[in-house]
Amino acid sequence: MRTDALPGLVAIVALTACAGALASPHPSVRVALAQIRIEDGDLEGNMRRAEEAIRQAARQKADLICLAEAADFGWLYQESRKVALPIPGRYSRLLCGLAKDLKVWISAGCLERDGETVYNSAVLINRRGKIILKHRKINTMPEATAHLYDAGKIDDITTADTEFGRVGITICADNFDSKIPKRVADLGAWLLISPHGWAPRFGEFASSAQSYQEHVRGLAQGNKLWVVAVDASMGRTHGGVWPDRFHIGCSMVANPKGEPMAIAKTLAPDLVIYQIPAEQ
Repeated sequence: MRTDALPGLVAIVALTACAGALASPHPSVRVALAQIRIEDGDLEGNMRRAEEAIRQAARQKADLICLAEAADFGWLYQESRKVALPIPGRYSRLLCGLAKDLKVWISAGCLERDGETVYNSAVLINRRGKIILKHRKINTMPEATAHLYDAGKIDDITTADTEFGRVGITICADNFDSKIPKRVADLGAWLLISPHGWAPRFGEFASSAQSYQEHVRGLAQGNKLWVVAVDASMGRTHGGVWPDRFHIGCSMVANPKGEPMAIAKTLAPDLVIYQIPAEQ
């Protein structure tokens, strides 16, 4: 595993809220890109791999450990409506317990059951093991997932004030709609956590890796945010309209200028630690 890896290659809120965010420069924060293999429907295996990555990142003194989209069941699991867990529930309790025991922040994507409704969600958990932010994916690409889960609402986007400043979450295709990450920026966040599930066809890995990196860089530059984007790696999708695709990896940290500051491996699990510098 590598640390500090360098790559080779606005709904408007009150002006006072944004001014308050700008008046409080953020401190340095040590983030971990926990790029694990996520297999559709393999809750036990996915939980085990998540825990291993989280514990390793904690040993490397990460403050904030981030996992990919739907890191519990996979975002294209065809039985999502049957198996999705509530929040709090078994999967989120595992993450909350690890956050509390290891004294770290954790962000992860997970499917969420809320009564008869199912969402593709992501949570942010503090060092005390408390969920302080939850986001429900808005741009769910319904042509591929309408039978799997439902869409969140842009009006429900919120941010959270943390020990390292104001933070927001979007999920993968949310960022294709510029209004969604823009709302996070308008709410005063300086850091956007964005779990992904970027899954190209076999034979398109190189071009897809390049597209993914350009996507994350554009997201950061276009919204003047630090972006921590975490993808799965190698887990194969099963069934549906996108069968037999593989998650590309290439998890990434980009600065507000759109410059890539850390990139994880392509087509391999990885753990990358990057120290975001304090705002000057």
